[in-house]
Amino acid sequence: MKKTFLLISLAAAMLVPLYAQGLPRLAVAEFTTNSSTDKAGADAITVRDLAENRIVQVQQYRVIPRNEIDRILANNQIQATEISSTENIQKLQQQNIDYIITGSVIAVGDDYAVTVRLLDVSTGRFSRSESGLMGSGSQDLFNGIDALMTNFIAETAVEESRVTQAESNRIYTVGGIGPAGGIVFYDKGVFSDGWRYLEAAPAETEFTAQWGSMNQIVAGTTAAAGTGRRNTELITERLRQLGETGRAAQICKNLNFHGYSDWFLPSIDELNLMYRNLKQRGLGGFIDEQYWSSSEIGSDGARVQDFSDGRRSNYQKANILRVRAIRAF
Repeated sequence: MKKTFLLISLAAAMLVPLYAQGLPRLAVAEFTTNSSTDKAGADAITVRDLAENRIVQVQQYRVIPRNEIDRILANNQIQATEISSTENIQKLQQQNIDYIITGSVIAVGDDYAVTVRLLDVSTGRFSRSESGLMGSGSQDLFNGIDALMTNFIAETAVEESRVTQAESNRIYTVGGIGPAGGIVFYDKGVFSDGWRYLEAAPAETEFTAQWGSMNQIVAGTTAAAGTGRRNTELITERLRQLGETGRAAQICKNLNFHGYSDWFLPSIDELNLMYRNLKQRGLGGFIDEQYWSSSEIGSDGARVQDFSDGRRSNYQKANILRVRAIRAF
């Protein structure tokens, strides 16, 4: 069993695409059990391993390493049994995690009743749950979890598709209120690549911060409209590697407003659209100062736009400038 799982895990890891950096961040946490036997404890770990492996295979999430989520939970004194409490959700919302899978392995005679649940960190609610009864033997457990996770993943994808379709069918106008309570500032005309509109966060969410990664290249950021989310993922990952916190992209990424947590730092072209379609029309409550974009120009600087006159220029990353988060939908 252990050898088989090891080979599957290695194969799955080799299949993880480079674009995973732009996917939602998901962690698979500890599965609890009602039994104190060594076998039940070991089987709960195996269930976690198998669930994580199936999530990696679908390539729809960026799976957070096991040691990282365990460290986060331990440092914040979060127990798996109370992971969705209000206090714990507030802690998790500061950790750049979108979803957490957890569950239980309950001994029922010689069998296990296994439950897998998906926690949406932005809302603090379990958005998906799936349960199944299976044998406790190695092969029975393997087959049972495989079937359970197949259905779990399929139903989760269907629900996400419903939400996306409902949002994509509604027509919004530039200058009007968006679904997250912000202001729509761009309509590309068609729904493609998962979005049609860009929405600026409300003025009360605006803040000032450094860009970060001074004298360090992020690499891969671009200027075009539609690339801010990808830029933000690249920046926040680099900042994580450097051990930096409180930077512009990180605060945008961690913003949770009106139940939406998919905000990001706009690219320079997205920033320009915000200036032209909102600021110049007296909308959005913008200040006549420089605003950061997520478009890097090198190890020392990034692109900014002056919202007093629209001029775009390059600023050193150590400067503390204004920041307005946006989202695409």
